[in-house]
Amino acid sequence: MQREGDFGGYVEAGKLAWNQVYIYSAHRNTWPPFMSIITIPLYWLDAISFFGLRFIWLVGIVIAYWHIFKWTLFTFFQQKLVLKLKTTETNQIALTDAAFLAPFLLTFRIFIEEVSNLQINVYLLWLCLLAFDLAQKNRTFLSGIVLASLMATKVYPIIILPFLVFKKKFRWLLFTLVGLAITHLSVLAFFGLDKTSLYVEWYVKQVALGFDCNHFNQSLWSWVCGLFSHTSRFNEFFFNLTSLDVSQTKLISLSIIGLAAIYVAYHFIQNKKAEHQLAYQYIISLSFIPVFSPLAWKCYFVFLVPVVIALFYQLRNSNKKFFLVIPLLLITFSSELFIGNTLSDYTESLGFITLSSFFISLFATTEIFRKHTP
Repeated sequence: MQREGDFGGYVEAGKLAWNQVYIYSAHRNTWPPFMSIITIPLYWLDAISFFGLRFIWLVGIVIAYWHIFKWTLFTFFQQKLVLKLKTTETNQIALTDAAFLAPFLLTFRIFIEEVSNLQINVYLLWLCLLAFDLAQKNRTFLSGIVLASLMATKVYPIIILPFLVFKKKFRWLLFTLVGLAITHLSVLAFFGLDKTSLYVEWYVKQVALGFDCNHFNQSLWSWVCGLFSHTSRFNEFFFNLTSLDVSQTKLISLSIIGLAAIYVAYHFIQNKKAEHQLAYQYIISLSFIPVFSPLAWKCYFVFLVPVVIALFYQLRNSNKKFFLVIPLLLITFSSELFIGNTLSDYTESLGFITLSSFFISLFATTEIFRKHTP
């Protein structure tokens, strides 16, 4: 429990906000100003019990991860995940069932990244799924507020906005934008105009200049930077094909993302009559978050999990499941646990995690609808 990961940064950000000290004086605070406000309760609770707070947070991660599995299996397949080793009910999935156990083990590295660093990303994914359910139950305003709060906490869920435009969910989009306005007003109310302007200016500059080509950044942007510029992602290791400027590699990244978006949009349109098409398209869009974000740590790849669960269930009796299993095994067995720190760093530099995740998302775009198209 001594290892805090980013969690200590959350507590520190809350402390600085509560005491009205410059929030970006803490080097770990690289998040939007709204994040510092919502982490204030963590600072209060940390003062009561250091270990107690971290234990509760850890238990919460496990519960949230469990509910991500439950949501996916029930939403798409009407299967209930139960806390039993075995079950005879046809509409239930037990802990020893391959439909749970295989995706859990295949994404175990991702899960370990979350719990070992006491990350917030599992909670954010869980809330993204909750927001979807709220919208489906015509509680669109509340769904928009939830999504906006997530975007104001960590920017990467903003990928949902173009998805809502593409799907013509304009009411949902409107309430999300209203929610973003509310979060900004709350920041203004708490910090005041001068500090808010200062913090927003710092954050925008940090986002603009914070692009990082090293192997810790597992985004597509960083991998393309290593492939096309004379930039070492780790320990003076180069694998570049050309020596373009870093700014030029960004254009290549944008081009790849644009082509991928066209490919995905085409298949979304082709499968617009498929059963559960909106939910499938939603989780596929979420799965692109770690690859498309300019900055993506390994813990961001938790957004791939719902797609993995759904795809494995779909393909469990098909040879096509190996198109899912093999890239997941590459992600898992390239970890420090199996090949050591140095070799793992080299595999991360070469894009094992990035490219495997990208492939799974694209594969899901074509394959996940097949058995559900009338």
